[in-house]
Amino acid sequence: MNGTKYNIEKFFSQQLEAWDELKLRYEALKDAGLRQLGSLQLQYNPARIVSTGASIDRQTIAGRPCFLCKKNRSHEQLTIDLNDGFELMVNPFPVLPLHFTIVRKEHVPQTILENYTEIHRLLGLFPELFVFYNGPFCGASAPDHMHFQAGAGHELPLMTAWKQAAHSGEVLIKQGNGSSLSMLKTEKFKVFIIKSRSEEADMALFKQLYNVMPVREEESEPRMNIVAWRDGDDYITAVLPRRKHRPACYDWAEGERFVISPGALDMAGLVISPREDDFNRMTKDKLASILKEVSITENDMENIANSLKAENNPQQLSHQNTEPHVAVGIVNGKKIDFILNKPYRQGDAMVSGKQSVSYVNGAVVWNGQRYKELVFKPQNDGDSFSLEDVTIGVNFHWERKETQTFLGILRFVVNGTAIWAINELPVESYLESVISSEMSATSSLRLLEAHAVISRSWLLAQIENRYSAHKGQTSIYSCITGKDKMIKWYDRQDHTLFDVCADDHCQRYQGITKETSAHVAEAIAHTRGQVLMSEGKICDARFSKCCGGAMEEFQYCWEDSPKPYLKAIGDTMEETIPDLTVEANAEEWIRTSPESFCNTQDKRILSQVLNDYDQETTDFYRWRVDYTQTQLSQLVNSKLDMDFGQILDLVPVERGKSGRLCQLKIVGTKHTLTIGKELEIRRVLSTSHLYSSAFVVDKEGVCADGAPEIFHIIGAGWGHGVGLCQIGAAVMGEEGYAYDRILAHYYPGAELKELYQ
Repeated sequence: MNGTKYNIEKFFSQQLEAWDELKLRYEALKDAGLRQLGSLQLQYNPARIVSTGASIDRQTIAGRPCFLCKKNRSHEQLTIDLNDGFELMVNPFPVLPLHFTIVRKEHVPQTILENYTEIHRLLGLFPELFVFYNGPFCGASAPDHMHFQAGAGHELPLMTAWKQAAHSGEVLIKQGNGSSLSMLKTEKFKVFIIKSRSEEADMALFKQLYNVMPVREEESEPRMNIVAWRDGDDYITAVLPRRKHRPACYDWAEGERFVISPGALDMAGLVISPREDDFNRMTKDKLASILKEVSITENDMENIANSLKAENNPQQLSHQNTEPHVAVGIVNGKKIDFILNKPYRQGDAMVSGKQSVSYVNGAVVWNGQRYKELVFKPQNDGDSFSLEDVTIGVNFHWERKETQTFLGILRFVVNGTAIWAINELPVESYLESVISSEMSATSSLRLLEAHAVISRSWLLAQIENRYSAHKGQTSIYSCITGKDKMIKWYDRQDHTLFDVCADDHCQRYQGITKETSAHVAEAIAHTRGQVLMSEGKICDARFSKCCGGAMEEFQYCWEDSPKPYLKAIGDTMEETIPDLTVEANAEEWIRTSPESFCNTQDKRILSQVLNDYDQETTDFYRWRVDYTQTQLSQLVNSKLDMDFGQILDLVPVERGKSGRLCQLKIVGTKHTLTIGKELEIRRVLSTSHLYSSAFVVDKEGVCADGAPEIFHIIGAGWGHGVGLCQIGAAVMGEEGYAYDRILAHYYPGAELKELYQ
């Protein structure tokens, strides 16, 4: 939704005109009592007894109709559909002159991690508002239904304090793009402040903070309130950690009791008193002590800060001379079954045999005990564990589950509402599995050596990038939207708990499940510690199955940051290709089959690169996919969650230098949308992933309304085509090219360097 489409004050006025009772409540708010008690404010607001006095125990919540669900709201309630699973409406029990509730359409519990980016989007749509969040035990009167609130017309004391002390806070994480995470402590407020200008940086910083905040055993997330606002181009988010839901005085005997139940506004200095007697007899010291009682302790605040500082001490692998370890995310789920094939140490105990862990209310549960993190350590180098139902080929046409066996440490960590199983082991041990998984162990030594170098380079670059991403220097996921346009790319999505995943989206890793060989071990040993370097940095050495005769440049597939060693060249010794950004040239190139290293049908060579399940794919240098009108329209509608009607055309908008489409216009009878980049195009035009985005389209049987009956998609290559072409490299190895020459071909200008021995 384009925020300029809506005038928030006009919508507010329309709602008041349509709902007389609501109008009276907002008029009454103008006369509400307000006391200034030091730097804090106390508002007398009897209507808020509904939320202040709300019972939030499970039995009460389960027994009442949810007042945020559409079916239970007043028929006079108007909404703005935000088109992202949320809708905005005027709050019927106001605290602020303009007061809104932003409600998840679906009835799901109040949880912040998976919904946090909505705050950034709301501030982008409505920069005049500030947005706030009450955690399930931190003032939320509807902990069973996900919602935010927003307001305007009153500057909160916290916002004033931040303006005055913004430069005195301790910076815990500083990003290269100006974003940061700071700790701000004033006389009345103890908060963490996130400053950002992008949704990605905002989310990355919040995730880091979230992951080091304490979680109670019986609860699903850290206790916190959030208040966020705009300061020019900067997005400011104040995270206020909590230790208590309500102060002790809430339950005192009448006469001594104060009915104060702090939420985000209260923690930000605007405290709500629904009882007149409490309002009149409240003192400055008493109010300050109430907020201090429910806030996090000074010691816990420092512990969180120290954890953040320790976690963000980046590894500079390019400057160390010892073999690092890698953390690999293997599988995630609500329940994970595994077998310790030898005795492993867990704490002070030795454990072996069949085991199981489950996710329960924000914790890993094993043998009836709750853990924030559960670690099993081997006692000998050859000790192994097995994980059941590991998915390989995620979202690819050959996706399947299998039991896999691994060496090294096994770690279970909660992420969101699931558990990740993470394997930690030395880099060279990891590579031996990767090389055997990515290709046949019987591949030529030259190919295995080349792949060992690029797999090691890519891996070490990702380990460094993980820490850079914590500091906001690397995009984890990005999407650019505009009028009738959605450009999306995927890179290291959700990889914040570990360095890499175990599937093709990173590097295929199957532990010791896939049989290795002396040949693979020789290639790893011969190239030990060797990486590709460019401009003093480890190369992000991408690779794909088959380039189709032309390598692509980085920026056409991911963010717009070209890499000098990832060039668009031909997969021949001459390395020349026509200008494939020109549609006519691309059309001719794709419809023909030019000579190149990867243009081979030699089954012996192909078997070096393509494992059994990969060989289920036959034609890939040049290929064709046919769709009926019904098949294509249903596929596109499903993938984009949008009704295009009948598909009239697939129009090339922009191609990369390899001829791969990075923008494609989908023209339907009901809607037109331009999509990109290459993986998003492949995703939308296939039930799994189209082989590549280097394709042209033929239409057949055009009806009177202009809708074709058949679409023929004719394409070239398999994968994104950036960096090394595995099949082309296999052919080069068979033709006698040494691994350093193969690397020089696919990564022109990169330098081969030994980091450790």
